[in-house]
Amino acid sequence: MTDKNSKQLGGEIEAFLAANPELKQVEILATDLCGHFFGKRYPIAKLSPFAEEGLAMPASMFVLNTLGEPLEGISYGIDDGDPDAHFYLIPGSLCVNNWGNKPRAQMLATTCEDTKPAFFEPRYVLQRVIDSFAAREWHPVVAFELEFYLFDARRDDNGLLQIVRNPKTGRKDTATVLSSTRVGDFEEVIDDIIHACQLQNIDTGAISSELGPGQFEINFNHHSDVLRAADETSLFKRSVIEIAKKHGMCASFIAKPMLAHAGNGLHMHISIVDNKGRNVFARDNEAHQRLHHAIGGLLATMPAAMSFWAPSVNSYRRYLGGTSCAPVSLTWGNENRTVAFRIPLAKQGAWRVENRVPGADANPYLAMAVTLAGMLHGIDNRIDPGKATTAAVEGRDQNLPLRMADALATTAASDALKKIMGADFIELYCRHRAAENLAFDNHISAREYDWYL
Repeated sequence: MTDKNSKQLGGEIEAFLAANPELKQVEILATDLCGHFFGKRYPIAKLSPFAEEGLAMPASMFVLNTLGEPLEGISYGIDDGDPDAHFYLIPGSLCVNNWGNKPRAQMLATTCEDTKPAFFEPRYVLQRVIDSFAAREWHPVVAFELEFYLFDARRDDNGLLQIVRNPKTGRKDTATVLSSTRVGDFEEVIDDIIHACQLQNIDTGAISSELGPGQFEINFNHHSDVLRAADETSLFKRSVIEIAKKHGMCASFIAKPMLAHAGNGLHMHISIVDNKGRNVFARDNEAHQRLHHAIGGLLATMPAAMSFWAPSVNSYRRYLGGTSCAPVSLTWGNENRTVAFRIPLAKQGAWRVENRVPGADANPYLAMAVTLAGMLHGIDNRIDPGKATTAAVEGRDQNLPLRMADALATTAASDALKKIMGADFIELYCRHRAAENLAFDNHISAREYDWYL
């Protein structure tokens, strides 16, 4: 924590408290490897001391499993005596959330160890990749697109999800894509989500109904601050889940909640500008060869990146093939939504690439980090992506690992990702996800008895 940051935080907190005298509590939050927030709730008077001194939380919180439990084989929090890490508040993240029994302040925090964050903090992993671009005097500009489902808050007698009922008609929602009626019928919960975003200084864009019953998408604007864009995406996911509860619904970003309906995707749009703000993917009115090299790198690292874009057992259910499903092929193309990496129509030279592979269950920091790492690998090595795909793509690519264990083995063997994201992090991440995968596989379900008893 520098004196400059401390003074900036002090001024930010002073202005915030003056503008919000009714707030009595603040939540301090950080994001773990699974993409979930952890933290503590404090009296709001603690903010000013935290700005100067920081605060402590266990370092092991970053490496717990999806349920918030320790994982076998992950030493942090077990073999080391579970020490605290030192956290500092992140300037510019102080805001209000409004879904509890009363409004509260919230603020993000990051670790600091020997002047830099812990190597396994997702936010730092992304920062490390951004720094690799900055060393070349380049800066990514990104935008996230997230799909999510609203379900009935109650599960059926078998513990399975139930399709949400239309708040205005009382009937089960139907899968009508880009339906203005569906958006209108769910406007109370959607409007509350947008308001919650506004309170958290998150700029939202288009709102649309999607292919599944109860499925919607809310886009974000392009952001030159990549860390802030990932912050906002994580905060958005939390907001949707909490606001849905207030409306008697259950919101989910699970990749494939129902086999018969569309999955939830996390699409990322990325361009790169230089220190003068010029798009390095543009050459007059045409795409620069650098854009194709970036796509070549994405294709080259795609098998190794799958464990980040699809981080759970359920994630791989989304890759069923077919033109209306998630792309599962080593392909790219112009204005083709069935390929993995799409070049959208460029207006006024705004060339960019869209990664259409990740699921909405992916950790936004890590999904973006591995995407940027692949692009940088391609640019540095001038990798040719091959010919663009012009037809609709169907089926699976045999060169892609479409099971969790296979994906992790491919990640662990990737020198390209180790070089850019850090070998120590790649090793820990693969052990972490493998341990959770093993814990999941070791659970006996009712179906096992139904089939084999």
